[in-house]
Amino acid sequence: MVNTLIAEQDHQLVPWKNGLGMTREVANAHGTNGTMLWRISLATVDRDGPFSDFAGYKRIIMLLEGKGMTLDFGVHGSAVMDTPFVPVAFDGAWPTSATLHDGPTRDLNVVTSAERASGAVALLEPAKATADLAPSHGVTVLYVLRGTAEARVGGERWAMAAGEALRLDGAGQTGTLAGNGKDTLVYRIDIDLA
Repeated sequence: MVNTLIAEQDHQLVPWKNGLGMTREVANAHGTNGTMLWRISLATVDRDGPFSDFAGYKRIIMLLEGKGMTLDFGVHGSAVMDTPFVPVAFDGAWPTSATLHDGPTRDLNVVTSAERASGAVALLEPAKATADLAPSHGVTVLYVLRGTAEARVGGERWAMAAGEALRLDGAGQTGTLAGNGKDTLVYRIDIDLA
């Protein structure tokens, strides 16, 4: 089992599939044939327009900064994203376009292969109560949204600031997560591979 602290400056800047913007990859995994299994990334949406086609994948998006946007999924309905830290899940094959409410937004994205992976997300407030980390999943990523946090896993101590993430590889690890300030927020992403 290998656990890795991912600094903000280690995020990889890559273009959107549709070429209309850029995303900062926090963490990802690919199969032996090079096909993406899952990805966690940050993106700034600075104009109205279409999202990239991610047919064969499931998506979860959460607003981090800005006034938000409305996602139009065509015949599949729509979703209003105007409250920070509330995840919105949808099928990556749905034709999706965004309409900004009032200026650019910044969001966190989780993309998982519909056939080979599944993802679950949770918002943790470790300053209110120490969170029990018993990751029974293949991969768990703890991304600090606000404040600072400290994770203790497998006898190791990890200090994390906003913008940093801790990637825990390997099911069955146990530990705790504590916040160092009353406003600390951590986004927990669990990934399981089929």
